[in-house]
Amino acid sequence: MPPTTLTFSFPDTSGSANLRLAAIYFEQASPGAVTTVKVLTSGYVSSSNTATLSLYADSLNTLKSNPLCISAFKTGDARGMQSVVVSPDTVKTCNVYFTLFRDTNGNGSPESTEELYLTHDIYSYANTPFTYSFTSPDGRSMESGTRALGWSLVRHEVLQPTDTPNRFLVTMNSVPTADLGISIRMHASSDRLTSMGVRGGLK
Repeated sequence: MPPTTLTFSFPDTSGSANLRLAAIYFEQASPGAVTTVKVLTSGYVSSSNTATLSLYADSLNTLKSNPLCISAFKTGDARGMQSVVVSPDTVKTCNVYFTLFRDTNGNGSPESTEELYLTHDIYSYANTPFTYSFTSPDGRSMESGTRALGWSLVRHEVLQPTDTPNRFLVTMNSVPTADLGISIRMHASSDRLTSMGVRGGLK
């Protein structure tokens, strides 16, 4: 089975030395426990502010069975949110994230101080199709999504309706296979509940 190859674009960097694109996931023994960053695979970074990364079925099949990655969406992704509605509410997910970093220590794994750009788009596994919605703790953002069974690319979008200033509508929907060729834009870290881009660490 051929791999799923994703393309990325990113802003200028101060030189290309030690630039790395990584697909990462987090291992966590239980909700609220310490998380450990793991690298699933690395991509190829070109000199034209673009990069490609391939995800292979064997690695993804192993990851979706990793009990430290897959967890209940309701107590994982939606943990700490308000007015959480998940259907079915027993669905479990495992997420792969993408980060561009400068590997200054040469260990091949991104540290929080090495990260340059990220994306809020994710590659996610769900053990059943599901829909969800929740509200951020401060009440300013409402997120919703429709996810497919199995692995899918999930695109992040934020809207700020003109008739509701300081209120944000966030969607995280699985996209069809035909859309996998659309380049993923990377950006500086930013709050995913209020912008297309979030200040903060790796997660």
